[in-house]
Amino acid sequence: MDSPTSAYVYIATSKGLARSYVGVSVSLLDMEWVSKFGVDDLVWFEGFSDIAHAQTRADQLGGMPEGQRRSLFLNGNPAQADLSPRIWGSDEEEA
Repeated sequence: MDSPTSAYVYIATSKGLARSYVGVSVSLLDMEWVSKFGVDDLVWFEGFSDIAHAQTRADQLGGMPEGQRRSLFLNGNPAQADLSPRIWGSDEEEA
C-alpha cells in the first residue's frame, strides 16, 4: 500500500522556458505560488510521504544546472504543458 502524499516538489517555468522555479508545497491546489515567483506553468511535480524527503529532493533539483533540470521535466512532459488543470480535481496524482 502506498503512503499518503504529504508534500510535493514541483518545477514551474516561465513562458518559453526562460526561467524555472523549484519549490515544495503541501498542496498543489493553491496556484498563487506560481505567479509570485515569476513563473507561469507547472511543468513537473513529484509527491512524497515525508516533507523532509521532499525538501531534500527540492534542494537536489535546485542545485542542478538549468539544462539538467529542463531535461528532467521535458522527459516526462515534452510538450511543456501546464499540468495545473490535471491537479485541480485532485492533488493526489504524481507526475
